[in-house]
Amino acid sequence: MACGCEYDCVESRLGKVFYRYGKFIGRNPVPFLIVPLFVAAALTAGMAFFKQDTDVEYLFTPENSQAMKDRDRAEELFPLNDVDEFQPLRQNRLGRFGRLIVTAKDDGDVLRENVFSEVLKIHDYVLEINATDDGKIYQFDDLCGKWDGTCNQNALLQLYDYNASNVESMSLQYPVHRLPQGGLVFIGNALGGIDFQSDQETVKTATAINLMYSLRYDSADDERRSKAWELEFLDKMSAYGSEEITIAYFTSQTQELELADSSLSVIPLFSITFTVLITFSILCCIMADWVLSKPWLGQLGVLSAGLAVISALGVGSYIGLPFINVVASMPFLILGIGVDDMFIMIAAWRKTSPSLSVEERMGHAYKEAAMSITITSITDLLAFFIGAITYFPSVRIFCIYTGIAVLFDYAYQITFFGACMTLFGRREAANRHCMTCMKVLPKREAPSTRYKIFCAGGSSETTPPREDSDHAMMKFFKNQYGPFLTSIPMKVITLVLFAAYLGVAIWGCTQLQEGIRLKNLANDDSYAVTFYNLEDEYFKVYGPVVAIVIDEEVDYYDTKVQEAIENVTRELEESSYFHDNNNVTQSWLRDFLDFLTLPTVPSYNNSDDFVQLLRDSFLSVRSMPYKIDINFNEDNTSILSSRFYVFSKDTNTGNREREMMVDARRIVEKSDIKMFAYHPAFIFYEQYLAVLPNTLQNIGIAAAAMFVVSLILIPHPVCSIYVTFAIATISTGVVGFMTLWDVRLDSISMINIIICIGFSVDFSAHITYAFVISPNRDRNKRAIDALYTLGWPILQGALSTILGIIALSTSESYIFRTFFKTMFLVIFIGAVHGLVILPVVLTLCGPCSSVRIADGDETIHTVDAGKPSKIAPDKQGTSSTSSPNYDLFLADDFQQSPQVVTLKVTSSEIDSLDN
Repeated sequence: MACGCEYDCVESRLGKVFYRYGKFIGRNPVPFLIVPLFVAAALTAGMAFFKQDTDVEYLFTPENSQAMKDRDRAEELFPLNDVDEFQPLRQNRLGRFGRLIVTAKDDGDVLRENVFSEVLKIHDYVLEINATDDGKIYQFDDLCGKWDGTCNQNALLQLYDYNASNVESMSLQYPVHRLPQGGLVFIGNALGGIDFQSDQETVKTATAINLMYSLRYDSADDERRSKAWELEFLDKMSAYGSEEITIAYFTSQTQELELADSSLSVIPLFSITFTVLITFSILCCIMADWVLSKPWLGQLGVLSAGLAVISALGVGSYIGLPFINVVASMPFLILGIGVDDMFIMIAAWRKTSPSLSVEERMGHAYKEAAMSITITSITDLLAFFIGAITYFPSVRIFCIYTGIAVLFDYAYQITFFGACMTLFGRREAANRHCMTCMKVLPKREAPSTRYKIFCAGGSSETTPPREDSDHAMMKFFKNQYGPFLTSIPMKVITLVLFAAYLGVAIWGCTQLQEGIRLKNLANDDSYAVTFYNLEDEYFKVYGPVVAIVIDEEVDYYDTKVQEAIENVTRELEESSYFHDNNNVTQSWLRDFLDFLTLPTVPSYNNSDDFVQLLRDSFLSVRSMPYKIDINFNEDNTSILSSRFYVFSKDTNTGNREREMMVDARRIVEKSDIKMFAYHPAFIFYEQYLAVLPNTLQNIGIAAAAMFVVSLILIPHPVCSIYVTFAIATISTGVVGFMTLWDVRLDSISMINIIICIGFSVDFSAHITYAFVISPNRDRNKRAIDALYTLGWPILQGALSTILGIIALSTSESYIFRTFFKTMFLVIFIGAVHGLVILPVVLTLCGPCSSVRIADGDETIHTVDAGKPSKIAPDKQGTSSTSSPNYDLFLADDFQQSPQVVTLKVTSSEIDSLDN
């Protein structure tokens, strides 16, 4: 069955444009060499406006999330008063603070007198830390959040009266300690690693103590001074030493500071990558012929990619786009992409005839290579700009920076690097040595063996240039690898392995873990990681204290309203994500109803009495924290809104955090009363809900866009089907195997999945296109032709990209290691698709090929190889008695220079052209 034939209207016209453009550069290389350098220099000046953003909440949480809306509403209803009514568990934001987790050096009980004595010493040490602002010295007592004029911190130390001798004589109940004079003190978040007495309530031993030092931040002055105190706190804690205790420390600025440090840690790796890629490029550009070799051109290709990197950073700075640590991985990627484009350009040059002029060779090389890198650059740009519509600012900023870099890489490749190719082509045409630029003799005319080994190459008047200038690896793909892969046994093995690959990948997708853990934003050796590990181990039994906010005016006197609120409270307590403990749950309504049953409390008959007793009797005690949980109207006759608190449990994994938040919202949304569940950490938990849908959305949009682009630019519609197939199978493999490689689906890996889509097109489009335009009718031979044409450039590109990112595998940062793992999977799986899977699939069900019949330099007709078609005579005059000459142009791959075959045919043969 014949395929259609006129699919190349866009591609053929672009090919002609690039042919003329390449010839123009071949005539005038100097402007294209100098102007890009000036442009890059001018854009680099934009780095003067460079600014870095390390706001973890902004970068790594989805914008306009439900938690952000809930926080805005909670702050509107219950504004912060950290000067006189501060309660650490009732903050709407995480706030400013310093934290210590203290363990014994021998990993034993911290409730021993000698160990607890050291705990009190470090507590006193913290209180004496000085912070300077506007020439004044501030200590913790000057900056702490207070309740009734006293710093509201560390109830555990207060229970022991700041006296270590009381530790072993006092019985302590956990998680709520009952005071002898009445009242309860919650210490569930103060002690960790508890071993109980036989009553399962009295503490026998504890492994860790958590000390919290909350600071004021409501005013701009307090915010500035508290931040200064935190920096002093970090400095003092890093130098603190004790023979009895080990401390882990943390502040509200730790995440931002560590994020900035992780960006700096990757700078030495960039210099390593630059060196490795230059070396690799030089080696790949060296041939057995010293004239045909182009090692310096390989270095200039790396330089061209480097210009794209600094130009992108400059443009980003000019337009006010902040630099974030994830963008630090962009240069590694762009260097790989740039070197890949360079190899395609050089391969296209090698395939042109050495007998042609430099101008003609540049035209033909551009007609093939520029078209190829145009397709891949467009698909990469689309992938990144589609990625920029994400809800995650970190992903958006990375995609914008990298998209700009891809654009500049493309621009510099077809200008600066093209000019470099012209100059080195002139050197080759003049038969000059690739290293010294001295004229040399061909190998056949070498006067000595030493000269032949180190100097000889090229051609002369007596030794014409070889038409066969293929790289040895191109011959390998044509003569060894191609026939081996297309053999029947290898096809069967390939399909079986492909099915196994898909099975494992799909299973890996079912094991997906979503969301980034905050400890992964710091380097492995950071003090923050130590703190997070201890917190997960000892202080997640009692997790976030979730506020249930009743956001409407209801009659709390009504028993139906009381019952509805109690039902929500009980359902939360009965959930597997919250503690079922009346002494732990903090509900003003529950405690007030108990208060009303006391014999000393006067009776009430209506809603007004109910509110008056609440306001004037129950909340009148100064130490009652419930007073900041209730909003009365202006005349204090009704309640406009209120809140109560439930304690989550065992939130030491990302899945538990997500499911706890989802379960709390599910329960409160069922109520007839308008309410919402909120905790400041929900801002970060939202990523667990958004990352998968956002990733799937980007994949879907990008896949559709790639389908359209390939349909327009690749001259056969079936190519688009194979491109879409490759996107689906490569993306599945990347997601599945990254999960098995201990990589979570988060904003970091999402970036690489977006990259995966662009690279999937790169690998699949090249091979499929080369297969379609091969003039052979036999599918096996066409697959071999495709591998011969593009196997080595694809392998070079894959190796160069992997070399570009391999240094990141040694990084101490989870972010950059994740970038390496996912990019390695993208490149490796994509290359296997391009070099193994797709060629085999195409031999089984590939589309028909087409050849181009042309007269002179103009295309006359495009036909299927197996479909009869007329051809036209050449422009040279022919006699009426002789058979005319016909030029048959075989489009070998990506518009390579036409191979012209002059045929003598009769009129009857014209209509039966078969090959």
